[in-house]
Amino acid sequence: MTGERRARAKQYERIHNWLYLGDIVLTLGILVVLLWTGASATIAQWARTVVPNPWLHVPLYVTVLVLGLKLMFLPLSYVVDYRLEHRFGLSTETLTGWLKDQAKSLALNLGLGVVVVDVVYFLLRQFGEWWWVAAGMFLLVFGVALSAVYPVWILPRFFKLTPVEDESLRAKLTALAQRVDVRLLGIYRMQLSDKTRKANAAFAGLGRTRRILLGDTLLDRFTPDEIEVVLAHEIAHYKHRDVARLLAWNALTVFGGLWVTEQTLTRALAWFGFTERADIGALPLLALCLVVFGLVVMPLNNAFSRWREWEADRAALAMTGNADAMVRALEKLAEQNLADPEPHPWIEFLLHDHPSLGRRIAFAKRWAGA
Repeated sequence: MTGERRARAKQYERIHNWLYLGDIVLTLGILVVLLWTGASATIAQWARTVVPNPWLHVPLYVTVLVLGLKLMFLPLSYVVDYRLEHRFGLSTETLTGWLKDQAKSLALNLGLGVVVVDVVYFLLRQFGEWWWVAAGMFLLVFGVALSAVYPVWILPRFFKLTPVEDESLRAKLTALAQRVDVRLLGIYRMQLSDKTRKANAAFAGLGRTRRILLGDTLLDRFTPDEIEVVLAHEIAHYKHRDVARLLAWNALTVFGGLWVTEQTLTRALAWFGFTERADIGALPLLALCLVVFGLVVMPLNNAFSRWREWEADRAALAMTGNADAMVRALEKLAEQNLADPEPHPWIEFLLHDHPSLGRRIAFAKRWAGA
Protein backbone atom coordinates (compact mmCIF):
# COMPACT_ATOMS: atom_id res chain seq x y z
CA MET A 1 0.00 0.00 0.00
CA THR A 2 1.17 3.52 -0.71
CA GLY A 3 1.70 5.85 2.23
CA GLU A 4 -1.45 7.77 1.32
CA ARG A 5 -3.51 4.60 0.99
CA ARG A 6 -2.17 3.30 4.32
CA ALA A 7 -3.10 6.58 6.06
CA ARG A 8 -6.58 6.36 4.54
CA ALA A 9 -6.93 2.77 5.77
CA LYS A 10 -5.99 3.84 9.29
CA GLN A 11 -8.52 6.68 9.13
CA TYR A 12 -11.23 4.27 7.96
CA GLU A 13 -10.39 1.84 10.78
CA ARG A 14 -10.39 4.63 13.38
CA ILE A 15 -13.79 6.02 12.31
CA HIS A 16 -15.25 2.52 12.10
CA ASN A 17 -14.06 1.70 15.62
CA TRP A 18 -15.51 4.90 17.08
CA LEU A 19 -18.86 4.20 15.41
CA TYR A 20 -18.74 0.65 16.77
CA LEU A 21 -18.19 2.06 20.24
CA GLY A 22 -21.15 4.40 19.68
CA ASP A 23 -23.28 1.41 18.71
CA ILE A 24 -22.37 -0.37 21.97
CA VAL A 25 -23.09 2.71 24.10
CA LEU A 26 -26.42 3.28 22.34
CA THR A 27 -27.41 -0.38 22.79
CA LEU A 28 -26.62 -0.39 26.50
CA GLY A 29 -28.28 3.01 26.99
CA ILE A 30 -31.53 2.00 25.31
CA LEU A 31 -31.77 -1.23 27.32
CA VAL A 32 -31.21 0.66 30.58
CA VAL A 33 -33.78 3.33 29.65
CA LEU A 34 -36.37 0.68 28.76
CA LEU A 35 -35.94 -0.82 32.22
CA TRP A 36 -35.43 2.31 34.32
CA THR A 37 -38.40 4.25 32.91
CA GLY A 38 -40.76 1.27 33.04
CA ALA A 39 -41.33 1.49 29.27
CA SER A 40 -40.61 -2.22 28.83
CA ALA A 41 -43.05 -3.17 31.61
CA THR A 42 -45.71 -0.94 30.03
CA ILE A 43 -45.30 -2.58 26.61
CA ALA A 44 -45.44 -6.03 28.23
CA GLN A 45 -48.63 -5.17 30.13
CA TRP A 46 -50.22 -3.86 26.92
CA ALA A 47 -49.28 -7.08 25.08
CA ARG A 48 -50.77 -9.22 27.86
CA THR A 49 -53.98 -7.17 27.71
CA VAL A 50 -54.29 -7.64 23.95
CA VAL A 51 -53.55 -11.39 24.03
CA PRO A 52 -53.28 -13.06 27.48
CA ASN A 53 -51.77 -16.29 26.06
CA PRO A 54 -47.98 -16.06 26.62
CA TRP A 55 -47.31 -17.89 23.33
CA LEU A 56 -48.95 -14.88 21.64
CA HIS A 57 -48.18 -11.87 23.82
CA VAL A 58 -44.44 -12.68 23.83
CA PRO A 59 -44.22 -12.43 20.00
CA LEU A 60 -46.33 -9.26 20.11
CA TYR A 61 -43.95 -7.68 22.64
CA VAL A 62 -40.89 -8.79 20.61
CA THR A 63 -42.37 -7.35 17.40
CA VAL A 64 -42.96 -3.95 18.99
CA LEU A 65 -39.50 -3.95 20.57
CA VAL A 66 -37.64 -5.03 17.41
CA LEU A 67 -39.46 -2.47 15.22
CA GLY A 68 -38.77 0.28 17.75
CA LEU A 69 -35.09 -0.61 18.04
CA LYS A 70 -34.74 -0.76 14.26
CA LEU A 71 -36.06 2.79 13.96
CA MET A 72 -33.71 4.01 16.71
CA PHE A 73 -30.64 2.40 15.14
CA LEU A 74 -31.49 3.21 11.50
CA PRO A 75 -29.61 6.56 11.45
CA LEU A 76 -26.47 4.93 12.88
CA SER A 77 -26.78 2.00 10.48
CA TYR A 78 -27.05 4.48 7.60
CA VAL A 79 -23.85 6.23 8.67
CA VAL A 80 -21.88 3.01 9.31
CA ASP A 81 -23.08 0.77 6.48
CA TYR A 82 -23.86 3.29 3.75
CA ARG A 83 -22.32 6.74 4.19
CA LEU A 84 -18.95 5.58 5.56
CA GLU A 85 -18.54 2.90 2.88
CA HIS A 86 -19.35 5.39 0.11
CA ARG A 87 -17.10 8.06 1.59
CA PHE A 88 -14.10 5.73 1.37
CA GLY A 89 -15.04 4.39 -2.07
CA LEU A 90 -15.81 0.87 -0.87
CA SER A 91 -19.53 0.63 -1.60
CA THR A 92 -21.26 0.25 -4.97
CA GLU A 93 -24.75 -0.12 -3.49
CA THR A 94 -27.51 2.34 -4.26
CA LEU A 95 -29.58 3.86 -1.46
CA THR A 96 -32.61 1.93 -2.74
CA GLY A 97 -30.65 -1.31 -2.65
CA TRP A 98 -29.42 -0.57 0.86
CA LEU A 99 -32.96 0.15 2.08
CA LYS A 100 -34.16 -3.13 0.53
CA ASP A 101 -31.42 -5.01 2.37
CA GLN A 102 -32.41 -3.28 5.59
CA ALA A 103 -36.03 -4.39 5.08
CA LYS A 104 -34.97 -7.99 4.38
CA SER A 105 -32.67 -7.96 7.40
CA LEU A 106 -35.47 -6.63 9.59
CA ALA A 107 -37.86 -9.36 8.39
CA LEU A 108 -35.24 -12.05 8.98
CA ASN A 109 -34.26 -10.77 12.44
CA LEU A 110 -37.89 -10.37 13.44
CA GLY A 111 -38.82 -13.88 12.34
CA LEU A 112 -35.84 -15.54 14.02
CA GLY A 113 -36.11 -13.30 17.07
CA VAL A 114 -39.76 -14.18 17.66
CA VAL A 115 -39.00 -17.92 17.49
CA VAL A 116 -35.96 -17.73 19.79
CA VAL A 117 -37.53 -15.46 22.43
CA ASP A 118 -40.83 -17.38 22.43
CA VAL A 119 -39.02 -20.67 23.07
CA VAL A 120 -36.65 -19.20 25.67
CA TYR A 121 -39.53 -17.67 27.62
CA PHE A 122 -41.43 -20.96 27.47
CA LEU A 123 -38.35 -22.57 29.03
CA LEU A 124 -38.24 -19.80 31.64
CA ARG A 125 -41.85 -20.59 32.60
CA GLN A 126 -41.30 -24.36 32.63
CA PHE A 127 -37.89 -24.84 34.24
CA GLY A 128 -37.55 -21.96 36.68
CA GLU A 129 -33.97 -21.46 37.89
CA TRP A 130 -32.72 -24.20 35.54
CA TRP A 131 -34.07 -22.50 32.44
CA TRP A 132 -30.56 -21.56 31.33
CA VAL A 133 -29.58 -25.23 30.83
CA ALA A 134 -32.59 -25.93 28.61
CA ALA A 135 -32.14 -22.62 26.79
CA GLY A 136 -28.48 -23.39 26.14
CA MET A 137 -29.39 -26.76 24.61
CA PHE A 138 -32.06 -25.16 22.45
CA LEU A 139 -29.72 -22.40 21.24
CA LEU A 140 -27.05 -24.99 20.43
CA VAL A 141 -29.45 -26.99 18.23
CA PHE A 142 -30.83 -23.80 16.72
CA GLY A 143 -27.30 -22.59 15.92
CA VAL A 144 -26.41 -25.85 14.17
CA ALA A 145 -29.61 -25.73 12.11
CA LEU A 146 -28.97 -22.09 11.20
CA SER A 147 -25.41 -22.86 10.12
CA ALA A 148 -26.71 -25.64 7.87
CA VAL A 149 -29.35 -23.55 6.10
CA TYR A 150 -27.37 -20.29 5.98
CA PRO A 151 -25.67 -20.77 2.56
CA VAL A 152 -28.77 -22.18 0.87
CA TRP A 153 -31.60 -20.17 2.42
CA ILE A 154 -30.33 -16.96 4.04
CA LEU A 155 -27.29 -15.82 2.05
CA PRO A 156 -29.00 -16.04 -1.39
CA ARG A 157 -31.57 -13.49 -0.12
CA PHE A 158 -28.76 -10.92 -0.11
CA PHE A 159 -26.22 -12.13 -2.68
CA LYS A 160 -26.55 -14.03 -5.95
CA LEU A 161 -24.69 -17.35 -5.81
CA THR A 162 -23.68 -19.25 -8.96
CA PRO A 163 -21.24 -22.13 -9.50
CA VAL A 164 -17.78 -20.99 -10.66
CA GLU A 165 -17.86 -21.50 -14.44
CA ASP A 166 -14.19 -20.99 -15.40
CA GLU A 167 -13.26 -24.58 -16.32
CA SER A 168 -9.49 -24.13 -16.00
CA LEU A 169 -9.91 -22.49 -12.59
CA ARG A 170 -12.37 -25.18 -11.46
CA ALA A 171 -9.91 -27.88 -12.56
CA LYS A 172 -7.08 -26.18 -10.65
CA LEU A 173 -9.15 -25.81 -7.50
CA THR A 174 -10.58 -29.33 -7.72
CA ALA A 175 -7.07 -30.75 -8.13
CA LEU A 176 -5.99 -28.89 -5.00
CA ALA A 177 -8.89 -30.40 -3.02
CA GLN A 178 -8.12 -33.89 -4.31
CA ARG A 179 -4.47 -33.59 -3.27
CA VAL A 180 -5.51 -33.14 0.34
CA ASP A 181 -8.37 -35.66 0.13
CA VAL A 182 -11.23 -33.16 0.37
CA ARG A 183 -14.46 -33.58 -1.56
CA LEU A 184 -15.85 -30.19 -2.49
CA LEU A 185 -19.64 -30.13 -2.69
CA GLY A 186 -19.56 -26.79 -4.49
CA ILE A 187 -17.41 -23.77 -5.32
CA TYR A 188 -19.67 -20.75 -5.76
CA ARG A 189 -19.21 -17.26 -7.13
CA MET A 190 -20.80 -14.74 -4.77
CA GLN A 191 -21.97 -11.54 -6.46
CA LEU A 192 -20.46 -9.00 -4.08
CA SER A 193 -19.83 -6.31 -6.70
CA ASP A 194 -23.48 -5.19 -6.64
CA LYS A 195 -22.88 -3.91 -3.11
CA THR A 196 -19.15 -3.51 -2.47
CA ARG A 197 -15.67 -3.32 -3.95
CA LYS A 198 -14.27 -5.42 -1.09
CA ALA A 199 -13.00 -8.93 -1.79
CA ASN A 200 -13.96 -11.87 0.38
CA ALA A 201 -14.09 -15.66 0.57
CA ALA A 202 -15.73 -18.00 3.04
CA PHE A 203 -16.42 -21.61 3.96
CA ALA A 204 -20.07 -22.07 4.93
CA GLY A 205 -22.64 -24.75 5.64
CA LEU A 206 -22.73 -28.18 7.24
CA GLY A 207 -23.04 -31.64 5.71
CA ARG A 208 -24.68 -31.49 2.29
CA THR A 209 -24.93 -27.69 2.38
CA ARG A 210 -21.14 -27.33 2.79
CA ARG A 211 -19.64 -25.05 0.14
CA ILE A 212 -16.81 -22.63 -0.68
CA LEU A 213 -17.88 -19.07 -1.47
CA LEU A 214 -15.59 -16.80 -3.50
CA GLY A 215 -16.59 -13.19 -4.09
CA ASP A 216 -16.67 -12.04 -7.71
CA THR A 217 -14.61 -9.06 -6.55
CA LEU A 218 -11.90 -11.58 -5.70
CA LEU A 219 -12.31 -13.86 -8.71
CA ASP A 220 -12.11 -10.96 -11.18
CA ARG A 221 -9.00 -9.31 -9.69
CA PHE A 222 -6.87 -12.15 -8.33
CA THR A 223 -4.67 -14.47 -10.39
CA PRO A 224 -5.37 -18.23 -10.47
CA ASP A 225 -2.42 -18.88 -8.10
CA GLU A 226 -3.72 -16.27 -5.67
CA ILE A 227 -7.23 -17.72 -5.83
CA GLU A 228 -5.78 -21.19 -5.24
CA VAL A 229 -4.06 -20.13 -2.03
CA VAL A 230 -7.24 -18.37 -0.85
CA LEU A 231 -9.20 -21.57 -1.51
CA ALA A 232 -6.51 -23.60 0.28
CA HIS A 233 -7.08 -21.43 3.35
CA GLU A 234 -10.82 -22.15 3.21
CA ILE A 235 -10.25 -25.88 2.61
CA ALA A 236 -8.04 -25.89 5.70
CA HIS A 237 -10.99 -24.67 7.76
CA TYR A 238 -12.93 -27.70 6.50
CA LYS A 239 -10.11 -30.20 7.13
CA HIS A 240 -9.62 -28.80 10.63
CA ARG A 241 -13.40 -29.01 11.30
CA ASP A 242 -13.37 -25.36 12.24
CA VAL A 243 -17.13 -24.91 11.84
CA ALA A 244 -17.69 -27.69 14.41
CA ARG A 245 -14.96 -26.21 16.63
CA LEU A 246 -16.60 -22.80 16.44
CA LEU A 247 -20.03 -24.23 17.26
CA ALA A 248 -18.54 -26.05 20.27
CA TRP A 249 -16.76 -22.91 21.44
CA ASN A 250 -19.94 -20.88 21.01
CA ALA A 251 -21.88 -23.47 23.00
CA LEU A 252 -19.40 -23.06 25.84
CA THR A 253 -19.74 -19.28 25.86
CA VAL A 254 -23.53 -19.42 25.45
CA PHE A 255 -23.94 -21.70 28.49
CA GLY A 256 -21.58 -19.46 30.43
CA GLY A 257 -23.48 -16.33 29.41
CA LEU A 258 -26.85 -17.85 30.28
CA TRP A 259 -25.61 -18.99 33.70
CA VAL A 260 -24.28 -15.50 34.46
CA THR A 261 -27.61 -14.08 33.26
CA GLU A 262 -29.56 -16.32 35.66
CA GLN A 263 -27.37 -15.25 38.59
CA THR A 264 -27.92 -11.60 37.66
CA LEU A 265 -31.66 -11.92 37.08
CA THR A 266 -32.30 -13.34 40.55
CA ARG A 267 -30.60 -10.32 42.10
CA ALA A 268 -31.66 -7.52 39.76
CA LEU A 269 -35.32 -8.24 38.88
CA ALA A 270 -36.65 -6.40 41.92
CA TRP A 271 -34.60 -3.29 41.08
CA PHE A 272 -36.89 -2.70 38.10
CA GLY A 273 -40.18 -3.82 39.67
CA PHE A 274 -40.31 -7.39 38.32
CA THR A 275 -41.22 -10.37 40.49
CA GLU A 276 -40.79 -13.23 37.97
CA ARG A 277 -37.89 -14.04 35.66
CA ALA A 278 -40.44 -15.21 33.05
CA ASP A 279 -42.02 -11.73 32.80
CA ILE A 280 -41.44 -10.68 29.17
CA GLY A 281 -41.10 -7.08 30.37
CA ALA A 282 -37.73 -8.09 31.85
CA LEU A 283 -36.39 -9.05 28.40
CA PRO A 284 -34.17 -5.91 28.21
CA LEU A 285 -32.54 -6.99 31.50
CA LEU A 286 -31.86 -10.45 30.09
CA ALA A 287 -30.49 -8.86 26.90
CA LEU A 288 -28.38 -6.42 28.93
CA CYS A 289 -26.75 -9.30 30.82
CA LEU A 290 -25.97 -11.18 27.61
CA VAL A 291 -24.60 -8.07 25.84
CA VAL A 292 -22.28 -7.21 28.74
CA PHE A 293 -21.13 -10.83 29.01
CA GLY A 294 -20.54 -10.88 25.24
CA LEU A 295 -18.37 -7.75 25.48
CA VAL A 296 -16.35 -9.24 28.34
CA VAL A 297 -15.60 -12.51 26.50
CA MET A 298 -15.24 -10.93 23.04
CA PRO A 299 -11.41 -10.74 23.24
CA LEU A 300 -11.38 -14.44 24.14
CA ASN A 301 -13.68 -15.29 21.22
CA ASN A 302 -11.53 -13.24 18.86
CA ALA A 303 -8.36 -14.94 20.15
CA PHE A 304 -9.94 -18.34 19.43
CA SER A 305 -10.86 -17.21 15.91
CA ARG A 306 -7.39 -15.77 15.22
CA TRP A 307 -5.84 -19.08 16.32
CA ARG A 308 -7.92 -20.97 13.77
CA GLU A 309 -7.01 -18.43 11.06
CA TRP A 310 -3.30 -18.90 11.79
CA GLU A 311 -3.73 -22.67 11.48
CA ALA A 312 -5.58 -22.23 8.17
CA ASP A 313 -2.75 -20.04 6.83
CA ARG A 314 -0.15 -22.64 7.83
CA ALA A 315 -2.14 -25.40 6.14
CA ALA A 316 -2.68 -23.31 2.99
CA LEU A 317 1.06 -22.74 2.67
CA ALA A 318 1.72 -26.46 3.17
CA MET A 319 -0.91 -27.40 0.56
CA THR A 320 0.26 -25.01 -2.15
CA GLY A 321 3.91 -24.38 -1.28
CA ASN A 322 3.32 -20.94 -2.75
CA ALA A 323 4.14 -18.30 -0.15
CA ASP A 324 4.61 -15.68 -2.88
CA ALA A 325 0.99 -16.11 -4.03
CA MET A 326 -0.23 -15.81 -0.44
CA VAL A 327 1.76 -12.61 0.10
CA ARG A 328 0.35 -11.12 -3.11
CA ALA A 329 -3.20 -12.19 -2.22
CA LEU A 330 -2.98 -10.66 1.26
CA GLU A 331 -1.48 -7.45 -0.10
CA LYS A 332 -4.34 -7.21 -2.60
CA LEU A 333 -6.87 -7.79 0.18
CA ALA A 334 -5.33 -4.94 2.20
CA GLU A 335 -5.43 -2.62 -0.81
CA GLN A 336 -8.87 -3.60 -2.09
CA ASN A 337 -10.60 -3.72 1.32
CA LEU A 338 -8.81 -0.64 2.67
CA ALA A 339 -7.72 -2.75 5.64
CA ASP A 340 -5.17 -1.35 8.05
CA PRO A 341 -2.29 -3.89 7.76
CA GLU A 342 -0.87 -2.88 11.13
CA PRO A 343 -3.62 -1.92 13.60
CA HIS A 344 -2.70 -1.05 17.16
CA PRO A 345 -2.03 -4.30 19.07
CA TRP A 346 -4.78 -3.53 21.59
CA ILE A 347 -7.30 -2.90 18.78
CA GLU A 348 -6.35 -6.21 17.18
CA PHE A 349 -6.56 -8.03 20.53
CA LEU A 350 -9.96 -6.58 21.44
CA LEU A 351 -11.80 -6.29 18.13
CA HIS A 352 -10.23 -8.38 15.35
CA ASP A 353 -11.26 -11.99 14.71
CA HIS A 354 -8.47 -12.33 12.08
CA PRO A 355 -4.76 -11.68 12.58
CA SER A 356 -3.65 -8.39 11.02
CA LEU A 357 -2.76 -8.64 7.34
CA GLY A 358 0.70 -7.26 8.08
CA ARG A 359 1.45 -10.11 10.50
CA ARG A 360 0.02 -12.69 8.10
CA ILE A 361 2.18 -11.35 5.27
CA ALA A 362 5.27 -11.40 7.49
CA PHE A 363 4.48 -14.99 8.51
CA ALA A 364 4.19 -16.11 4.86
CA LYS A 365 7.54 -14.49 4.06
CA ARG A 366 9.21 -16.23 7.03
CA TRP A 367 7.68 -19.53 5.92
CA ALA A 368 9.18 -19.04 2.45
CA GLY A 369 12.57 -18.27 3.95
CA ALA A 370 12.44 -21.37 6.13
